[in-house]
Amino acid sequence: MLSRGTVARMFILAGGAVSTMAPLRLAGAALFPFPASVVPVGPPAGNATPPPMPSPVSPPSLIPSPSALASPPAPPPPAAIIRRVDNPQMRIAITFDACATNGQPNGFDRPVLRVLQREQVPATIFTSGRWVEFHPDAMALLTAEPLIEFANHSYDHPHMTRQSVGEIGAEIDRTEAALGRYGRRSVAFRPPFGDFDDRVLRVARDKQIPAVLWDVVSGDPSASATAEGMIRTVVRNTRAGSIVIFHINGRETQTASALPTIFRQLRARGFEFVHISTLLSSGVAAVNPELPVANLRGNAPKSPHESDVDGIMPPEQIDPVDLDARLDPPPPPPPESTPALPAKP
Repeated sequence: MLSRGTVARMFILAGGAVSTMAPLRLAGAALFPFPASVVPVGPPAGNATPPPMPSPVSPPSLIPSPSALASPPAPPPPAAIIRRVDNPQMRIAITFDACATNGQPNGFDRPVLRVLQREQVPATIFTSGRWVEFHPDAMALLTAEPLIEFANHSYDHPHMTRQSVGEIGAEIDRTEAALGRYGRRSVAFRPPFGDFDDRVLRVARDKQIPAVLWDVVSGDPSASATAEGMIRTVVRNTRAGSIVIFHINGRETQTASALPTIFRQLRARGFEFVHISTLLSSGVAAVNPELPVANLRGNAPKSPHESDVDGIMPPEQIDPVDLDARLDPPPPPPPESTPALPAKP
């Protein structure tokens, strides 16, 4: 019988190769194990090419690629207040403030609602939370009318710039809660008296409620307002994208009389009436990102021409270009030449 060593030498001399899937066995005993691949154990037979060496494997990189890095958060949009939305469709928004305070419930001008229904004009009503709570019957009528949408006018109509940041937020939230009891929510926020600062705008922005003022004032809260004056002022100053402000809280006496003519004349000029929510998506908003300018108030002393409600001047006292002049001041006029004095006889 051949010994194990003799068999191995004979196999090597024959130029054989051994698969390492299993060790070579002889008579039931393992001879020796081989590496984990087919390993030649002798010179290649004939012109056989030796197998290639495996390529080295690079270790994984410990430095993340730029695409793997998290993108920085996008900066918040600037705090701004909208006073007009320029658009090519000639769309405008008719808005009404429904103001009330803790001690002054005010009322509801139902004839105004009847005019809106008869003329089929959509309108946005900026309600204070206290007005909502004081007038459940009016809210039942308004919420049942598809022409009406709601916006936020604070809770008890304070000067917002005199409130803390927490109080500003509470004024908005309490009104949202009041509207929520009727299944409604605000589409925009209008600060009482047009009184705002950067803190007010940041709070509204953080609550994702667009802040909206106006660019055309009706002057209807003034005791001296007339229907003819309102018609003249509103029709003359309205342009594409305008936001017109009226009131519907019972302190105006001529609004319902003026509205039918206002609506007919504006339609004749080609304007389309839409809700604020529709107007905001119709074009480019004209904004005031800094201090209040729509009524020149802020914390400044009250103008002698302003009424006690939302800083609106009576229409008879508004120059046709006065509002735009305050919002977009024109360049100063050239100096006037001094007329020559007549020659002495």
